[in-house]
Amino acid sequence: MTTPHSVRSLVILAGLSLAAFPMSAQHRGTIELGAFGRYGVYDNAMGLDDAAGFGGRLGFFLSPKVVLESDGALVATKASSIDVDHKPFHVRLLGNFPFGKRMAFLFGGGWSYNSYSNGFSGSENGVGGLTGVRLNLGKRLSVRGEVLADYMFDQLSGVADPTFNYAAQVGVSLMLRGGPGDKDKDGVIDSADKCPSTPKDAKVEATGCPDADADGVADQGDRCPGTPAGRVVDAIGCTDSDGDGVVDPQDRCAGTPSGVKVDATGCPLDTDRDGVPDISDKCVNTPAGTAVDPTTGCPLDQDHDGVADPIDKCPNTPAGTSVDPATGCPVDLDGDGVADVADRCANTPAGTAVDANGCPASAPVVLEGVTFVTGSAKLTLSSQAPLDRAVTAIRARTERFVIEGHTDNAGNREANIRLSKARADVVRAYFVSKGIPATRITTVGLGPDQPVASNDTPEGRAKNRRVQLRVAP
Repeated sequence: MTTPHSVRSLVILAGLSLAAFPMSAQHRGTIELGAFGRYGVYDNAMGLDDAAGFGGRLGFFLSPKVVLESDGALVATKASSIDVDHKPFHVRLLGNFPFGKRMAFLFGGGWSYNSYSNGFSGSENGVGGLTGVRLNLGKRLSVRGEVLADYMFDQLSGVADPTFNYAAQVGVSLMLRGGPGDKDKDGVIDSADKCPSTPKDAKVEATGCPDADADGVADQGDRCPGTPAGRVVDAIGCTDSDGDGVVDPQDRCAGTPSGVKVDATGCPLDTDRDGVPDISDKCVNTPAGTAVDPTTGCPLDQDHDGVADPIDKCPNTPAGTSVDPATGCPVDLDGDGVADVADRCANTPAGTAVDANGCPASAPVVLEGVTFVTGSAKLTLSSQAPLDRAVTAIRARTERFVIEGHTDNAGNREANIRLSKARADVVRAYFVSKGIPATRITTVGLGPDQPVASNDTPEGRAKNRRVQLRVAP
């Protein structure tokens, strides 16, 4: 009779039978001879105790995936304390479906026959199904685990209705004849061997073809046949130590940092051919022949006013002087200390205290042109000039300033507040790097809470994404 303990035992045995590792396929003509242990669970109508037994099987492979097999077993059980011998027999067609290198999934069904003797005698017929797995331990030995279910419709006298019986079986099988061939003895079975006539003792890869450097790529397709042992290679058998897409034998810059774009020789790209790789070049489109700063790749600026020498009409501007970016000459028509090009309030009355944009200090001033990489606090290259103009204006003042970061309302509010604070901090760090005392500048992130335009249009949202400078109270 079925008990909770017997059901648990059945589940455990079935689980053990299914736990295996990656099986080569058997072949037509292979004969399987096996033995197994069995645990059976009987229909309650039978009045039999669940019990363990043993048995054997004989199978013939009609093809690598179809087996005709039979099995029989002996199980000593009890019926109301009376000993009963149960002898189950099966004849079935079994599907043998390989997966991985060493495994096969088993599924099939056929005729089922039960014979009972000792305590009482009788027999019954029915149909049964099987599902399980096979693990190949070598060319001739395999382990099987399976679960069986039998539906007995021609049942014993005294049992009114058809019955269901279940069993779990675990055992070993010996494969005779018809096993996988290996004519050239290279360790790769003939059905998978793309080079079936490999010379004796030659090193081969997974498909059975010669591989002299044992890198997993056949010699016929190996572009780098002398690869040292243990190196990881690509599909053509070559190594690429720095992962830049150029194989080591062709790589003239073998230590290129990860993620850097390279040319056909494996060296960092230099689009404008100014001698400064793009990764370090802040001016990637410098005209041919222009002298550049070897650290930045930008045209030389001898007076450091932010205007390259080729277009600077005032090449000796004193350090720190605000200049017209188009000419490099100082411009400040209203005399407020902010060059006209950066002055948002160009007609400020004389003597009026102004902020970095030339407007009365009581109102915050948007740092126009200061932008960031989308979704981050990384300044774009185009932000350098407007920030430098702001630095010049702050130097000319004595007040303390607050840098405000603002965003639009897209996304999570708390994330936007953190992002706006981070952007304000980056601007402050830039000012400090240019010599502005850190004690003169504080930051605040206001996120989407103080929009200056509607967030319903792209234009409005663009205006709301800003960094403002105001005089600290």
